[in-house]
Amino acid sequence: MREATVQRCRLGSPHMRLDPAFYFRRTGLRKLLDDEGTRHVPLADIVAEVHESARLPAALAGTPLVRLSNLRACEFDLSGLQCLDQSASRSWPQARPGDVLFARSAAPFRAAVVPDDVQMPITVSPEITVIRPRGAVVPEYLAALLSTEAYGKVLQDLSYRRSPTALRRLRLQDIKHLPVPLPGRSLQEEIRAAYNSAAHLSRESREEISSVVRAVHSEIDIKVRWPQLPRDRLVVRRAELTDRWDVSFAHGRLMRAALAEAKVMVPLFTLARPVPSSLRGIDEDDLVVVVKAEDINESSFLVERPRASRLAELSSRMRQPLATGDVLLCTTGQGEQVAYLDESLSGSGLPLLGSATFTALRFHETPRFYAVALAHPIVRKQLQLLSSGTVQRFVNKSDLDELLVPSLGSVWREDFDVRLDRAIERRREALAALDRLLEAAQRFVQEGWHS
Repeated sequence: MREATVQRCRLGSPHMRLDPAFYFRRTGLRKLLDDEGTRHVPLADIVAEVHESARLPAALAGTPLVRLSNLRACEFDLSGLQCLDQSASRSWPQARPGDVLFARSAAPFRAAVVPDDVQMPITVSPEITVIRPRGAVVPEYLAALLSTEAYGKVLQDLSYRRSPTALRRLRLQDIKHLPVPLPGRSLQEEIRAAYNSAAHLSRESREEISSVVRAVHSEIDIKVRWPQLPRDRLVVRRAELTDRWDVSFAHGRLMRAALAEAKVMVPLFTLARPVPSSLRGIDEDDLVVVVKAEDINESSFLVERPRASRLAELSSRMRQPLATGDVLLCTTGQGEQVAYLDESLSGSGLPLLGSATFTALRFHETPRFYAVALAHPIVRKQLQLLSSGTVQRFVNKSDLDELLVPSLGSVWREDFDVRLDRAIERRREALAALDRLLEAAQRFVQEGWHS
């Protein structure tokens, strides 16, 4: 049985927290720092500067903005960076090469180092904190520690939610006393070497996947032209109005009618079928691998590092059965994720379940190609016009019957599919290198905490 003591006078504080896990974890961390002969120092003692950002208006051009989707464990992805209007505020934090970017909103909490070849200036979204370590700490070492599973459990207990449906967040005052083991320079340099090696592999794999994606989209652009639709007024016959009367749906129907003239545009469900939602053969106590929206890497089209959980612990929206070879298409909310479930996800032998945020599709052939084709802007625009809902946008499966997908000839598709398979294999090699890095940092953390 664990106990934690809270002074009665603090219960009246407006910032008082009443979650037991926070106090249990904080008490254990303080004991670790106060033990005689400890090799740990508080995070605040090894940090020279900490910068937080504010929400600034977006712009078509300006200062590049790093968001949560650009930051993964020990990995900094520069693809898809948005821009913000720098003139709107002079208080935005400027990240520099060697800074540690720490995501302290939306678990899993993670960190990565700004590489030397990043074009400056660059800033971060409010969910990311810029940490500038002191000279005695190697930035790559600190980023690897903060991304380990051991620190993830600690940060999970220290985090809070403003409401039951809100994302978990960390306050700076709660992590400034986070114990950090501070070994000799040689061990930190070993972690840096492993970090840089994994980052190099990761960068190469992303570039290879991006080159294939650009080639696929370029070929589609040659075969399909964007339709010229009226902007000011749409004329729709009453007989064509069935269940939906919204302007966006009518606009989308005109767009699909124009796209149907291209031979390569094919209805989605002639190429694939939706995956049935039966959970037959899975008991409530069985372990399953859960695929969530945050597990999808939009630049690689892969599900990376999904976690296992018992079926009884999952909500009703997390029970979509999946299989390797399926393609996930985001049809709920503002997300645009598309993912291909490759064979590595079956390594554990556990059933795969996914979120209802996605529609699972089982293509008859070349699923990797179609995953990339579904990310083409001409498909995204159709999905945007098909969506409905006032609070949260979603696309009904019945409306997906009208979605048109570009489908090239079999020779083109098979060639692109093979190239994507090779690129995915390179990405898995990079992920294996990142996993070895995190395992090395994890072992060091556990040895320090148990010594």
